[in-house]
Amino acid sequence: MGDGSLSQDEIDALLQGADDMLSSPGTAAMEVPAAGVLSPVERDLLADVLNKAMAVAAPSLTAYLGKNVKITNALVEVKSNDAVRADFGRQYIQVSMGYSGGLNGKNLILFNINDAGIISSLMMGDENGTPPAELTEAHQSTIQEFVSQMLSSTATHLTEKLGRPINTTPPLLSTVNSSNDLKLPPGGDLVKITYNINIEGMVNSKFYHIMEAPMSMDIARMSGPGMESGMGLQQQYQSQQQAVAYQQAPQVGISPVKFPPLGEGMPAGVSGNISLLLDVPMTLTVELGRTRQLVKDILGLGEGSIIELDKLAGEPVDLLVNGKLIAKGEVVVIDENFGVRVTDIVSPAERLNKIQ
Repeated sequence: MGDGSLSQDEIDALLQGADDMLSSPGTAAMEVPAAGVLSPVERDLLADVLNKAMAVAAPSLTAYLGKNVKITNALVEVKSNDAVRADFGRQYIQVSMGYSGGLNGKNLILFNINDAGIISSLMMGDENGTPPAELTEAHQSTIQEFVSQMLSSTATHLTEKLGRPINTTPPLLSTVNSSNDLKLPPGGDLVKITYNINIEGMVNSKFYHIMEAPMSMDIARMSGPGMESGMGLQQQYQSQQQAVAYQQAPQVGISPVKFPPLGEGMPAGVSGNISLLLDVPMTLTVELGRTRQLVKDILGLGEGSIIELDKLAGEPVDLLVNGKLIAKGEVVVIDENFGVRVTDIVSPAERLNKIQ
């Protein structure tokens, strides 16, 4: 139209273009987050809890491999099922393991093939950690054990954090050759956690932990301020009310209790009748020495193997009663039987300190 006004067709076209712009997936400002997705604060809480859990698991993993293991910098992301599949187009080893009880849900751990090979070789006694040409059934079992130890330690840490016992299911391992092979937890949104893993210069890489969104929200929200030991909102409210009532109550003077020494008040010349205990059986153990070994060393023991102990030749042996050191002595032979000649008795004060 020549007067500058718009025709009805032109107005309809402009409105259609505005609708397309508002519904465009590239317009991030107009996206509506899915209900129940972790907030930024909850993601930070979840990352903090998982970092601490992996720090607890690291010493036992170090003992398994014989190499120092560090797992750090948990990065938490919320993604759709399809978006997670798109992240894993290469070959991986996946191990799934479930939680039940205090937490309910499925965990999926993914390592790239090379890292999985190094871990399995170390666990099988290869100090160089050379990845095998093929992950045999024995290699796969060691990776399952590695992941089981890691997630079981995490469950123990979360049990202490949440105050609710968490049970685990046996780990299941399979190979991922394409994204279709991923055994992702069911549901829509998933939580993907990326960790840095360092194994004493042999591995400096990442591995991945995928869990269901509801379980991750349980961990994050039950780990927030004021929610320690699994305390829910109702328990928080009751605790706060009790604290207020205590502050408002009149304060009563409290003096420390004093107990008389044991035996005070007993008639002179009377002591405890120790004869009542004379027929109580006790286990007396003679300990030549101790040592600590890796699982791979113990599995390698055979006839003729020599184990080095922590005591020098000729050093006194320890005599323990029910696991408590009471004396030291030297080994003697009596009529072809071994015996021990007591050379030193631990003082009552030392024994009391050990018991305490």
